[in-house]
Amino acid sequence: MAVGVVGVWANHSVQTEFSTYCQQSSHTPTGSTSTTQIQDVSPHVTVCPVGSAEQSFLNAFRNSLWLAALVAVLVSLLLALIFSRLITKPLKLVTESARKVAAGDFSRRIPQKTEDEIGEVSAAFNSMSEQLQKKEQSRRQLMADVAHELRTPLTTVQGNLEAWRDGVIVPTPERIGSVHDETVLLSRIITDLRDLSLVESGGLKMHWSPTDLVELVNRELASMNGQVEEHGITLQNHLPLDLPKVFIDPDRIRQVLRNLLYNALRYTNPGGEISIRASNITKEGVTVAVSDTGSGIAQEDLPFIFDHFYKSDRSRQRGNSGSGLGLAIVKQLISAHGGTVWAESQQNKGSTFYFTLPFVQDGQGPEQS
Repeated sequence: MAVGVVGVWANHSVQTEFSTYCQQSSHTPTGSTSTTQIQDVSPHVTVCPVGSAEQSFLNAFRNSLWLAALVAVLVSLLLALIFSRLITKPLKLVTESARKVAAGDFSRRIPQKTEDEIGEVSAAFNSMSEQLQKKEQSRRQLMADVAHELRTPLTTVQGNLEAWRDGVIVPTPERIGSVHDETVLLSRIITDLRDLSLVESGGLKMHWSPTDLVELVNRELASMNGQVEEHGITLQNHLPLDLPKVFIDPDRIRQVLRNLLYNALRYTNPGGEISIRASNITKEGVTVAVSDTGSGIAQEDLPFIFDHFYKSDRSRQRGNSGSGLGLAIVKQLISAHGGTVWAESQQNKGSTFYFTLPFVQDGQGPEQS
């Protein structure tokens, strides 16, 4: 369309200019020539006779002009076809790959051949597919871990009940206590799974308030006195008494402390010590450290201890160990408070778990979730 308009305009302009030239040159005749008249001139230009050579020139120019316009149209169509294929082919590939991902094939990737916008879309799609694949693998691993963790106590309970029913063994208080411990473990796993699911999905309701952290820690330590005395372990609170108030959900931070303290208690031998101190105090917040003199964690295990169901001491998975979700819950709860959590450890010397909490800033704190 644009080429046609340009052709018509060019034809009109050349014919008008040529007619003007003829008028100017008609006052100086150059001899006897056969003449004709210019056709289809502008109504504002006076028609004048021209020779056959001039008319042939105009006809040749028109033919060349329209031929050029036709060639331009064909070339434009060819280029449009080529560019449309260059654009639509990768887009069709993205569409097809998206359908594959929607159907559950998270291994789908798009070759990234360029660095332009199409290449950026391909890179973004590949990154999305990779993340979805990792999440799917984590989900499957979690399901397998949950089935494994639930199967062992359920098998123990089922085996004892069947033996008692058939009269194979007598249900002594010790055996009943063992079955009770397994049911408690089952209940703990289910509760931890629920809490972990809520906090990871953002559905866990938080109740923020300015809190005296020293007092909160003292209450938590007091609730553990009976078990600590039974194990012959010393508990120490070394937090400074003038520590500013922190803006937290007290119940959730007590849950964090409980998980860390019970984890330390399980791996600290009689005569050992568990302590809580502030390793770093700034204007923004405090870093709390929970240390023990227990068996420690191998360096190769440290990067994974906050994963679901990860247990560094494989020989102590049953009975003495917990659900395998405690540290994962700690990590998620501290993240919900805008903090971070990490650990340092040396085997046979003990471990220290660190987490950060924010101070109250002008009566404000993290937004309620």
